[in-house]
Amino acid sequence: MLKDVFVYCRPLITFLLCCRILMAQSHFPYIFPSDRGHNSHTPDHWLLGLKSVDNETQKCYIRKITYLKARKPLFHEYLLVEIVHTGSVQASLAVTERVPEKNDGYSTKQAVSPSVYGRVAANDTVRIVGGTGISELPSHNKLSELQFDANELPLLNLAILLNVVRKHAQYYDVWKYQCYWYANTVYQSVQDLFKSRKDHIEPAFSKHRGKVLLGLPQRKDSVGAIIGEYNAAMEDIRKEKIKQTTARLADEKKVCSWIPLLYYMFTFLL
Repeated sequence: MLKDVFVYCRPLITFLLCCRILMAQSHFPYIFPSDRGHNSHTPDHWLLGLKSVDNETQKCYIRKITYLKARKPLFHEYLLVEIVHTGSVQASLAVTERVPEKNDGYSTKQAVSPSVYGRVAANDTVRIVGGTGISELPSHNKLSELQFDANELPLLNLAILLNVVRKHAQYYDVWKYQCYWYANTVYQSVQDLFKSRKDHIEPAFSKHRGKVLLGLPQRKDSVGAIIGEYNAAMEDIRKEKIKQTTARLADEKKVCSWIPLLYYMFTFLL
């Protein structure tokens, strides 16, 4: 009897589950943006946004990080991140990269290449390109790829790391802190901090990683410093959670201390 009821109700159950998933996605703009005008964020803004919907963020993890090198313009390097939401039927893709801030009066083409332009403000971004957005990316080569099992790399942890990298070097320096530094530092830090299931390297293209011409520009090795700053940031978060929990328990204790008094007052009035 129960089996017959389940079979009869299965289409309705499936429909309700699909509706729930679609509603979760539409209310989660930092992973499934419904408006293309709100799909690009700075790392700090993205982190704040993810924290504002913490219940949903906790259901997300990184399945794959791919290191890409654009063929044009000027061999720009960036990372493609595949994000999985456990309540979604599909993954979402995000691009994180560093380019010079255009407001400084330098064009992207000039500042990306090794030149005499020196240091300008950096524009680090996380751009959500959706589930099929890879087709929107410029022509590129895949240099390497990290793969993770479920919950090995939580989404929030990656967002915290990107914010640490942004704070570490807030200026775009063509000789030290350019797109090559950003992509390599994030990729290597993730590889050292979180044990990936697989690190796939493309031999034909990986030798060109971090290079434009004749091995230039040189990128600064900041991985060790970034890992230390990330661990310090995570420790601050841990301490803040302990502080909040302690305060909450103290408030609950105060409330509980009034219960016996209120009970006796209530019984007395009766």
